[in-house]
Amino acid sequence: MRLLFFITAIMLLASCCNTHVEVIYEYKGLVIKRVDECGISTFYYGDISNNSPRVWVEYSGINDGFSGYLVFGEREKVMLLSGDGYFKSANSNVRKLGYRRIAAHERPTSGKGVYYVMLATKAERERNMNTGSEVKVFYDD
Repeated sequence: MRLLFFITAIMLLASCCNTHVEVIYEYKGLVIKRVDECGISTFYYGDISNNSPRVWVEYSGINDGFSGYLVFGEREKVMLLSGDGYFKSANSNVRKLGYRRIAAHERPTSGKGVYYVMLATKAERERNMNTGSEVKVFYDD
């Protein structure tokens, strides 16, 4: 029985690392590109590059993930606001891409430049329907 559990666990872990999802969020010429790979989702400002400002979240397990809001602001700035997930940033030009952890009462109101993001892209799409958001989103599926 233990051997069966061990083999099943190895297969599940290996299959997780075969996932690769890309999502593009665009609002008024500002572009955020998201890449999901093997327990990490990375949000890049502009191009997918090590030189681009980026924020990422790490997760593992069946009941893990992240959720938050992309808020496209003035002066070419985008904020990622989140209360769920373990986020980090690198090469962060806070004038371009910022991250802030928020409490539930600090959630932004729906608006033209606000888009709810989460690990499950299908649920993300459904959650953003009829919100008034003008963020254009392109999923790779």
